[in-house]
Amino acid sequence: MNDVLPALALLLSVVALWLLFKGRHWELQSRVNQRLQEQSNTGTRSGTEARRGMRRLSDLLAQSSITASDYQEIRMALVGMGKTREQIPLIYLVACWLLPVLVSLVSFLVFGMVGGVIGSALAFVVPRRLIRSMGEQSELRQNLEAVELCHMTRMLMEAGLSLERVMRIVGVQGRPLLPVLIHRIDRFNRLMQSGAERSQALDELGQNKRIPVLRSYVVLMKQSSQLGAGVSVSLDQIIVEAQSVERNRIREETNRIGAKMTVVMMAFMLPALFILIGGPAVMSIADALTR
Repeated sequence: MNDVLPALALLLSVVALWLLFKGRHWELQSRVNQRLQEQSNTGTRSGTEARRGMRRLSDLLAQSSITASDYQEIRMALVGMGKTREQIPLIYLVACWLLPVLVSLVSFLVFGMVGGVIGSALAFVVPRRLIRSMGEQSELRQNLEAVELCHMTRMLMEAGLSLERVMRIVGVQGRPLLPVLIHRIDRFNRLMQSGAERSQALDELGQNKRIPVLRSYVVLMKQSSQLGAGVSVSLDQIIVEAQSVERNRIREETNRIGAKMTVVMMAFMLPALFILIGGPAVMSIADALTR
């Protein structure tokens, strides 16, 4: 017992010295962590304030009577690309105003007056044309993918599944076939899970009237409770009409490409053909005149 007490006292002394030595280090570490946390909170608050400022500016541009028509065109294109309501004003502000202004300033500083005017015109026109083109391509792609959606819906409904179950299965297993349209299907599934009515979710699914196949699909699904087994026949009709429209579009596109190629051939091949045919005669006449 007498030997244990000195050993215990020695052990406690060593622990006290170690705590005294490490206490300073722990205090400094806690201060550093506290400062980093304060800086992080400050950065978060500043980032939140910056986002709020950009959102206010984008809302002003969207509500302005001067830029209202331009905003509506860009908004429809971005909606066709699957952008959310929160993303659309910010994309419009950055792509159509902030970036063009920055490019214009750089153009005036680097290329002078003439280059600045040309750069400013391109900076304000090109992003809008690009967004509209991307929106049209996205809507065309979704129109084609809606045909595949009709095929899958017909197959699953013939197996006895309801529309809600069909859309959930498509949302899980149909992503490789519907890479662009899937965001609308996910939106439909989220609305149904949140307790919304089927008609409201279907209206959200087919709100873009520039996707006719999906629009027809939504109208048909609203009437599915009345049609019963006739849904498969109606889906077949939508598929046949969509394929016919697509064939006509491809045929028109082919004819348009042929007309463009004809113009190119006339511009580049006819002069060479005239030189080949009339060249010897012109040379003979010139030779005769020189004699």
